[in-house]
Amino acid sequence: MTDENPETKPAGGSPQSVERAAAAEINGRRVNEAIERGAQGTGTAVFVCECGNLGCSETLELAISDYEAVRSGFERFLVVPGHQIEEIEDVVEHHDAYLVVAKRDDRATRMAYATDDRDSG
Repeated sequence: MTDENPETKPAGGSPQSVERAAAAEINGRRVNEAIERGAQGTGTAVFVCECGNLGCSETLELAISDYEAVRSGFERFLVVPGHQIEEIEDVVEHHDAYLVVAKRDDRATRMAYATDDRDSG
């Protein structure tokens, strides 16, 4: 990802940009859920960054159990350090190679909840 390309970053904090960033994060989560299902029993997998930065193609290798820990809540997403979007999320965990962010913006939180396939309890 390059900082010079405006396509890679959400614009401001408008409702449209928040929803666009949340949709990108949700799409990354869907890809990672499929990766996780396909990697059962292998111990590790290469996951995509679940950030809301349009055009991001960064990947992260981590243990399946670590990804499961990220997914302990519908509002939590796996991102490459520096890809967090401070207007709509908080960093809730710092790891060497990745961060876990949680939605703070109500619109993004509702979208994450509505698209989560996992039981919340």
